[in-house]
Amino acid sequence: MDYEIAFDQEEGAYRVFADVEFAALAEWVSEYLTDKETVQRVWQAASLAEKEQEVTEFKHGIFQVVISSEGVAVKRRIDMSQAEDEIKAMFDTQSAFFQASNDGVEAECGLDDLIDLIENWHDFQQ
Repeated sequence: MDYEIAFDQEEGAYRVFADVEFAALAEWVSEYLTDKETVQRVWQAASLAEKEQEVTEFKHGIFQVVISSEGVAVKRRIDMSQAEDEIKAMFDTQSAFFQASNDGVEAECGLDDLIDLIENWHDFQQ
């Protein structure tokens, strides 16, 4: 997994930037792993997944995270209800053609990649 940790001048904080297929994961790390306690809980969950084959689930705002021995899966909910009417209007008479979905965006990576990302992220948080 390719990513970059850089300072975002607009937000005044460090963020993780990744390719589109890992965007939900990068956004979750940037927005919710902002204090040592949360980073340590995720680190511990990754360690338990690696050593004990345990599965841990986190719910952080719009993110649902599952850490297992296979890796991490991050799902980001998207609320399309406000845009649904505007999008249907673009299809004119074919409003049945489009249905808004709140499924969101998903990203997955291996456990080793997650541990590497958390270690690097932890270094920037100190």
